[in-house]
Amino acid sequence: MGPVARSRRQPRRPRLPEPLPPALAMDGSLVVLLTEAEAALAELSTTLDRAPQTALLVPACLALEAMYSCRLSGLDARVSDLYLAQIGGVGERDPRAGQAVALWRAASALQRGRARLRESPFDLGLVEDLRQWLESGHDASDDVQPPPDVVPPPEPLPPPLRIALESWEHFAADERVWMPPLVRAALLHAQFEALRPFEGTHGPLSRLVVPLYLVSRRQLAAPLWCLSAYWHAHRVRYRARLRSALVDGVWEPWLEFFLLGVRAAARSALIHAGDLLQLREALHREARDIPNAPVLLDSLLVNPYTTLARASAAIGRTQPTASVLLRALVRKRWLREVTGRRRGRIYLMPRILSAIERLPPMA
Repeated sequence: MGPVARSRRQPRRPRLPEPLPPALAMDGSLVVLLTEAEAALAELSTTLDRAPQTALLVPACLALEAMYSCRLSGLDARVSDLYLAQIGGVGERDPRAGQAVALWRAASALQRGRARLRESPFDLGLVEDLRQWLESGHDASDDVQPPPDVVPPPEPLPPPLRIALESWEHFAADERVWMPPLVRAALLHAQFEALRPFEGTHGPLSRLVVPLYLVSRRQLAAPLWCLSAYWHAHRVRYRARLRSALVDGVWEPWLEFFLLGVRAAARSALIHAGDLLQLREALHREARDIPNAPVLLDSLLVNPYTTLARASAAIGRTQPTASVLLRALVRKRWLREVTGRRRGRIYLMPRILSAIERLPPMA
């Protein structure tokens, strides 16, 4: 008898977790920690709502959150790659191109999600739109869709996984049983991690769940914190606590870790925002005698790299005028030309880039 042909076995998916919510024992220490995390988040939102320049800080926070989220997925990402890509400083053949694209999509996904939440609920439709965006740079609401040979259509989810996701969606919207939004956000993130419905974009998607859910519940006005930075700094504990909840069914250590991260990220973001606003005030004072400099400096807070064309657009003046300004800031040693070229020059303000990257420690 000849050898028996072995059938190809499909990889077995992990066992699906039990539906939410699990049984939780909120002892006194967890209640205190929840109160402190809620207070830190409220203080961050209230303080920044009063600052008229808050909008200038959003791109920096999005870039940092995207960088740490991508690092948790194993990508050696740097915010400078994102900033250079935004001004055309990373070519298609540049080895940093893939990282820059992933960073850009991750950074812009949160803003796109916030915009969608103004008209639609937090649901699986939002998740699907963001999945498409992270994979292709397009979402279901775009008029222009990517060619089918660029991003193949996803295979239908197995029925049990689809049912589990619908249960996840139902738990997110279920108001019949009251639960603090931060607690529900912790459970939603953990459950999404366990379901892993979209392998290619699973990590960034799971980390978008928390801020977008909190935005939908009006607990987070602007994405000015970097929770992924806390998770990355404590990534061994992050994965161990998730495993304890999802495999062993012991949820309290995960909830404690999550609330510690929220509290730390909110406090760090408040200091970081204050540092950036103080730097802006100092630069404006030092540049008050340089025509058009304050406007350009504000654009450099959004992206510390610039070009002649970008500077011209930022200050609303002609390129010769912008060129005079750039030369003045180079002489002042605020700007540094980073290409060494005579054409297509790119300028960097290291002082601003360093301030953006200098995220305060998260205790």
